[in-house]
Amino acid sequence: MAQAAASTCEICTAGPGEHYCQQCDQLFCGSCKLSHLRTKISKNHTFLSGPSINKEEKLFCTEHEEMFLFYCDDCDTPVCRICSVEKHSRHLMTDLTKSAEKLRFEVVKNIEAKVTTSKVNLSKIEKETKTYRDEVKAVIKTITEEGNYWKNLIDKKVGSFVRLLHDEEQKTIQNITALTKVYRRDIENCQQWEKKIKEMETMADVLLFERLKKLKVDVDNIDLKPVPEGSYVSYRNKKPSGTEIDSLFGEMQFKPKKSQKRYKYTCKRLWE
Repeated sequence: MAQAAASTCEICTAGPGEHYCQQCDQLFCGSCKLSHLRTKISKNHTFLSGPSINKEEKLFCTEHEEMFLFYCDDCDTPVCRICSVEKHSRHLMTDLTKSAEKLRFEVVKNIEAKVTTSKVNLSKIEKETKTYRDEVKAVIKTITEEGNYWKNLIDKKVGSFVRLLHDEEQKTIQNITALTKVYRRDIENCQQWEKKIKEMETMADVLLFERLKKLKVDVDNIDLKPVPEGSYVSYRNKKPSGTEIDSLFGEMQFKPKKSQKRYKYTCKRLWE
Protein backbone atom coordinates (compact mmCIF):
# COMPACT_ATOMS: atom_id res chain seq x y z
CA MET A 1 0.00 0.00 0.00
CA ALA A 2 1.21 3.52 -0.74
CA GLN A 3 2.21 5.42 2.36
CA ALA A 4 0.06 8.52 2.81
CA ALA A 5 1.66 11.92 2.51
CA ALA A 6 0.69 12.65 6.13
CA SER A 7 2.77 9.73 7.51
CA THR A 8 5.07 10.70 10.32
CA CYS A 9 8.69 9.96 10.96
CA GLU A 10 9.08 6.50 12.56
CA ILE A 11 12.13 7.67 14.54
CA CYS A 12 11.09 10.92 16.21
CA THR A 13 7.33 10.49 15.50
CA ALA A 14 7.09 14.25 15.12
CA GLY A 15 8.22 15.30 11.66
CA PRO A 16 6.67 14.20 8.34
CA GLY A 17 7.88 10.84 7.09
CA GLU A 18 8.94 11.98 3.64
CA HIS A 19 12.08 9.84 3.30
CA TYR A 20 12.09 6.06 3.15
CA CYS A 21 15.24 4.09 4.00
CA GLN A 22 15.34 1.02 1.78
CA GLN A 23 17.73 -0.87 4.03
CA CYS A 24 15.91 -0.17 7.30
CA ASP A 25 12.39 -0.25 5.87
CA GLN A 26 11.49 2.90 7.85
CA LEU A 27 10.19 6.40 7.21
CA PHE A 28 12.38 9.33 8.25
CA CYS A 29 11.88 13.06 8.46
CA GLY A 30 14.57 15.30 6.98
CA SER A 31 16.42 15.77 10.30
CA CYS A 32 16.41 12.09 11.21
CA LYS A 33 17.54 11.17 7.70
CA LEU A 34 20.63 13.36 8.10
CA SER A 35 21.41 11.82 11.49
CA HIS A 36 20.90 8.33 10.03
CA LEU A 37 23.38 9.00 7.21
CA ARG A 38 25.94 10.36 9.70
CA THR A 39 25.99 7.04 11.55
CA LYS A 40 28.87 4.83 10.43
CA ILE A 41 26.77 1.68 10.07
CA SER A 42 24.11 3.35 7.91
CA LYS A 43 26.06 6.02 6.05
CA ASN A 44 25.64 4.13 2.77
CA HIS A 45 21.90 3.55 3.11
CA THR A 46 19.72 4.69 0.23
CA PHE A 47 16.49 6.67 0.50
CA LEU A 48 13.36 7.14 -1.55
CA SER A 49 11.93 10.64 -1.06
CA GLY A 50 8.70 12.34 -1.98
CA PRO A 51 5.25 13.23 -0.71
CA SER A 52 3.96 9.74 -1.56
CA ILE A 53 6.23 6.73 -0.91
CA ASN A 54 5.32 3.11 -1.54
CA LYS A 55 7.24 0.99 1.01
CA GLU A 56 6.20 -2.17 -0.80
CA GLU A 57 8.12 -1.10 -3.92
CA LYS A 58 11.34 -2.29 -2.29
CA LEU A 59 12.43 -5.52 -4.01
CA PHE A 60 12.90 -8.66 -1.90
CA CYS A 61 14.09 -12.10 -2.84
CA THR A 62 10.86 -13.94 -3.78
CA GLU A 63 12.30 -17.28 -2.68
CA HIS A 64 13.50 -16.29 0.80
CA GLU A 65 11.63 -13.02 1.37
CA GLU A 66 14.86 -11.32 2.36
CA MET A 67 16.30 -7.99 1.28
CA PHE A 68 18.83 -8.00 -1.54
CA LEU A 69 22.25 -7.28 -0.05
CA PHE A 70 24.70 -8.33 -2.76
CA TYR A 71 25.16 -8.18 -6.49
CA CYS A 72 26.42 -11.24 -8.37
CA ASP A 73 28.66 -10.05 -11.18
CA ASP A 74 28.78 -13.52 -12.77
CA CYS A 75 24.99 -13.81 -12.99
CA ASP A 76 24.33 -10.09 -13.36
CA THR A 77 21.60 -10.12 -10.69
CA PRO A 78 21.01 -8.93 -7.11
CA VAL A 79 20.92 -11.67 -4.45
CA CYS A 80 19.90 -11.94 -0.83
CA ARG A 81 22.02 -13.26 2.07
CA ILE A 82 20.78 -16.86 1.71
CA CYS A 83 21.11 -16.93 -2.11
CA SER A 84 24.68 -15.72 -1.84
CA VAL A 85 25.50 -18.88 0.12
CA GLU A 86 23.26 -21.45 -1.58
CA LYS A 87 23.42 -20.50 -5.28
CA HIS A 88 26.27 -18.03 -5.70
CA SER A 89 28.87 -19.23 -3.20
CA ARG A 90 31.75 -19.25 -5.66
CA HIS A 91 30.62 -16.30 -7.74
CA LEU A 92 32.12 -12.86 -7.75
CA MET A 93 29.96 -10.87 -5.33
CA THR A 94 29.91 -7.17 -4.47
CA ASP A 95 27.94 -5.12 -2.03
CA LEU A 96 24.67 -4.08 -3.71
CA THR A 97 24.88 -0.51 -2.41
CA LYS A 98 28.44 -0.12 -3.65
CA SER A 99 27.51 -1.72 -6.99
CA ALA A 100 24.61 0.67 -7.38
CA GLU A 101 26.84 3.62 -6.47
CA LYS A 102 29.50 2.44 -8.91
CA LEU A 103 26.91 2.01 -11.66
CA ARG A 104 25.43 5.42 -10.86
CA PHE A 105 28.90 6.95 -11.14
CA GLU A 106 29.50 5.22 -14.50
CA VAL A 107 26.11 6.33 -15.88
CA VAL A 108 26.63 9.90 -14.71
CA LYS A 109 30.13 10.01 -16.24
CA ASN A 110 28.75 8.55 -19.47
CA ILE A 111 25.99 11.17 -19.55
CA GLU A 112 28.46 13.96 -18.81
CA ALA A 113 30.75 12.71 -21.60
CA LYS A 114 27.85 12.62 -24.05
CA VAL A 115 26.76 16.12 -23.01
CA THR A 116 30.34 17.39 -23.51
CA THR A 117 30.59 15.70 -26.92
CA SER A 118 27.17 17.02 -27.92
CA LYS A 119 28.16 20.57 -26.95
CA VAL A 120 31.40 20.27 -28.94
CA ASN A 121 29.46 18.94 -31.94
CA LEU A 122 26.87 21.70 -31.57
CA SER A 123 29.61 24.33 -31.47
CA LYS A 124 31.19 22.78 -34.56
CA ILE A 125 27.84 22.78 -36.38
CA GLU A 126 27.23 26.43 -35.48
CA LYS A 127 30.73 27.40 -36.64
CA GLU A 128 30.44 25.43 -39.89
CA THR A 129 26.96 26.86 -40.50
CA LYS A 130 28.28 30.41 -40.12
CA THR A 131 31.22 29.62 -42.42
CA TYR A 132 28.87 28.07 -44.99
CA ARG A 133 26.49 31.03 -44.92
CA ASP A 134 29.42 33.43 -45.30
CA GLU A 135 30.58 31.40 -48.30
CA VAL A 136 27.09 31.58 -49.82
CA LYS A 137 27.09 35.38 -49.39
CA ALA A 138 30.55 35.61 -50.97
CA VAL A 139 29.51 33.48 -53.95
CA ILE A 140 26.33 35.50 -54.43
CA LYS A 141 28.42 38.68 -54.34
CA THR A 142 30.83 37.26 -56.94
CA ILE A 143 28.00 36.10 -59.21
CA THR A 144 26.28 39.48 -58.89
CA GLU A 145 29.51 41.33 -59.72
CA GLU A 146 30.08 39.10 -62.76
CA GLY A 147 26.49 39.63 -63.84
CA ASN A 148 26.88 43.40 -63.49
CA TYR A 149 30.10 43.20 -65.51
CA TRP A 150 28.27 41.55 -68.39
CA LYS A 151 25.34 43.95 -68.03
CA ASN A 152 27.70 46.92 -68.32
CA LEU A 153 29.33 45.44 -71.42
CA ILE A 154 25.93 44.80 -72.96
CA ASP A 155 24.75 48.31 -72.10
CA LYS A 156 27.90 49.77 -73.69
CA LYS A 157 27.40 47.65 -76.82
CA VAL A 158 23.74 48.64 -77.07
CA GLY A 159 24.71 52.29 -76.56
CA SER A 160 27.30 52.12 -79.36
CA PHE A 161 24.76 50.56 -81.74
CA VAL A 162 22.18 53.23 -80.93
CA ARG A 163 24.70 56.06 -81.36
CA LEU A 164 25.82 54.63 -84.70
CA LEU A 165 22.21 54.43 -85.86
CA HIS A 166 21.54 58.02 -84.78
CA ASP A 167 24.67 59.26 -86.59
CA GLU A 168 23.74 57.44 -89.81
CA GLU A 169 20.16 58.63 -89.48
CA GLN A 170 21.30 62.25 -89.13
CA LYS A 171 23.54 62.05 -92.23
CA THR A 172 20.84 60.39 -94.30
CA ILE A 173 18.16 62.86 -93.22
CA GLN A 174 20.50 65.77 -94.03
CA ASN A 175 21.04 64.42 -97.57
CA ILE A 176 17.32 63.82 -98.03
CA THR A 177 16.52 67.33 -96.79
CA ALA A 178 19.04 68.93 -99.18
CA LEU A 179 17.66 66.93 -102.13
CA THR A 180 14.12 67.84 -101.15
CA LYS A 181 15.02 71.55 -101.23
CA VAL A 182 16.44 71.19 -104.76
CA TYR A 183 13.27 69.57 -106.08
CA ARG A 184 11.07 72.10 -104.31
CA ARG A 185 13.09 74.96 -105.86
CA ASP A 186 12.74 73.38 -109.33
CA ILE A 187 8.99 73.06 -108.80
CA GLU A 188 8.73 76.71 -107.78
CA ASN A 189 10.72 77.81 -110.89
CA CYS A 190 8.56 75.71 -113.19
CA GLN A 191 5.39 77.11 -111.64
CA GLN A 192 6.66 80.67 -112.20
CA TRP A 193 7.54 79.86 -115.82
CA GLU A 194 4.08 78.39 -116.35
CA LYS A 195 2.62 81.60 -115.02
CA LYS A 196 4.79 83.69 -117.39
CA ILE A 197 3.78 81.58 -120.38
CA LYS A 198 0.16 82.14 -119.52
CA GLU A 199 0.76 85.88 -119.34
CA MET A 200 2.40 85.77 -122.86
CA GLU A 201 -0.74 84.52 -124.52
CA THR A 202 -1.65 88.08 -125.70
CA MET A 203 1.75 88.90 -127.14
CA ALA A 204 2.48 89.08 -130.80
CA ASP A 205 3.94 85.96 -132.23
CA VAL A 206 7.32 87.51 -132.95
CA LEU A 207 7.68 88.81 -129.41
CA LEU A 208 6.24 85.59 -127.98
CA PHE A 209 8.77 83.55 -129.94
CA GLU A 210 11.70 85.59 -128.63
CA ARG A 211 10.47 85.33 -125.03
CA LEU A 212 9.86 81.59 -125.28
CA LYS A 213 13.28 81.09 -126.84
CA LYS A 214 14.94 82.70 -123.82
CA LEU A 215 12.69 80.81 -121.41
CA LYS A 216 13.57 77.54 -123.09
CA VAL A 217 17.24 78.13 -122.31
CA ASP A 218 16.40 78.50 -118.59
CA VAL A 219 14.19 75.41 -118.63
CA ASP A 220 16.84 73.34 -120.41
CA ASN A 221 19.41 74.35 -117.79
CA ILE A 222 17.42 72.55 -115.11
CA ASP A 223 18.99 69.11 -114.63
CA LEU A 224 16.49 66.87 -112.87
CA LYS A 225 18.64 64.27 -111.15
CA PRO A 226 17.05 60.88 -110.55
CA VAL A 227 15.99 60.10 -106.98
CA PRO A 228 18.68 57.93 -105.38
CA GLU A 229 17.93 54.57 -103.90
CA GLY A 230 16.21 54.83 -100.52
CA SER A 231 18.31 54.36 -97.41
CA TYR A 232 18.15 50.93 -95.82
CA VAL A 233 18.87 49.82 -92.27
CA SER A 234 18.31 46.47 -90.56
CA TYR A 235 19.50 44.46 -87.63
CA ARG A 236 19.71 40.71 -87.41
CA ASN A 237 19.61 39.68 -83.80
CA LYS A 238 21.33 36.64 -82.36
CA LYS A 239 19.75 34.56 -79.63
CA PRO A 240 22.53 32.75 -77.81
CA SER A 241 21.76 29.28 -76.57
CA GLY A 242 21.91 28.29 -72.94
CA THR A 243 25.22 26.56 -73.59
CA GLU A 244 26.73 29.75 -75.03
CA ILE A 245 25.57 31.73 -72.01
CA ASP A 246 26.93 29.08 -69.64
CA SER A 247 30.32 29.37 -71.36
CA LEU A 248 30.58 32.95 -70.03
CA PHE A 249 30.51 31.69 -66.47
CA GLY A 250 32.73 29.43 -64.44
CA GLU A 251 32.16 26.50 -62.16
CA MET A 252 30.36 26.59 -58.84
CA GLN A 253 31.14 23.73 -56.45
CA PHE A 254 29.11 22.24 -53.63
CA LYS A 255 31.21 20.09 -51.31
CA PRO A 256 29.31 17.70 -49.04
CA LYS A 257 31.25 15.35 -46.80
CA LYS A 258 31.27 12.32 -49.13
CA SER A 259 30.40 13.68 -52.57
CA GLN A 260 30.85 16.78 -54.65
CA LYS A 261 28.41 18.41 -57.06
CA ARG A 262 29.61 20.88 -59.65
CA TYR A 263 27.67 23.57 -61.50
CA LYS A 264 28.98 25.84 -64.26
CA TYR A 265 29.39 29.36 -63.12
CA THR A 266 32.45 31.52 -64.19
CA CYS A 267 32.72 34.68 -66.18
CA LYS A 268 35.23 34.95 -69.03
CA ARG A 269 36.11 38.48 -70.05
CA LEU A 270 36.00 38.46 -73.87
CA TRP A 271 37.05 42.06 -74.35
CA GLU A 272 40.03 42.29 -72.00
